[in-house]
Amino acid sequence: MASTQKGGGDGQGPCLLLDDLTVEFGGLRAVDSVNLTIETGERRVLMGPNGAGKTTLFNLVSGIYPATRGRILFYGQEITRYPIHRRAALGIARTYQVTNLFRCLSVAENILMSCQALDRSKFVMVRPLSSYRKHVNRCDQVLEEFNLWEKRNELVKNLSHGDQRHIEVAMALAEKPRLLLLDEPAAGLSDAETKELSALLKRLDPSITILMIEHDLDVAFEFAERITVLYHGKFLTEGTKEEIKNNAVVHDIYLGAE
Repeated sequence: MASTQKGGGDGQGPCLLLDDLTVEFGGLRAVDSVNLTIETGERRVLMGPNGAGKTTLFNLVSGIYPATRGRILFYGQEITRYPIHRRAALGIARTYQVTNLFRCLSVAENILMSCQALDRSKFVMVRPLSSYRKHVNRCDQVLEEFNLWEKRNELVKNLSHGDQRHIEVAMALAEKPRLLLLDEPAAGLSDAETKELSALLKRLDPSITILMIEHDLDVAFEFAERITVLYHGKFLTEGTKEEIKNNAVVHDIYLGAE
């Protein structure tokens, strides 16, 4: 793992700070002057109706989209212009609304590739990945932690949607991130699968900072320490889950639609 690179920045201040963050696509301002501060180890949920700019904000933080204006600071280090791979090396990992897995590979093979993702060994083409003991050990550890050991040799395409969601979270955590971005991890899950996912999220290392987009209100309110609400690409409000539940404006534009 590229552990030496993960020490970037001065290590002071919040895990993530967004300052006047804005992105425009032609005449559309999808994220509009958003300011956001997330402390180390915090469990923050990002909420808002469809089109509020939540996933676009994730794409800005992870480096998929360049910002039109504003700054992104990660532990005091400005990363606004960093490419995706450099942000990943610093310790930013994410999942997506639609599962992004290698469906024709086994569970273990998917996780093993994530274990190698930030290591120089990924450039070696003449040595099998399974020969790297440190990656295999880390893969086995993740399989155990996520209760996937019994399914390690099964092809991903043969597993349930719930299992695939768990695998995607496991792959993100295999890289030992400092900041984990979860984009609607409960989307499409049954009630039983949602409860299992919620239990899994509660077990995650408390030192990992987690920012989650979630439309399932039960999952969001159970997970969140604080909630930030976006509306039409702008910061609307933030507060504890009790404050958000009792916010009349939020209720009208989002909660009331449920």
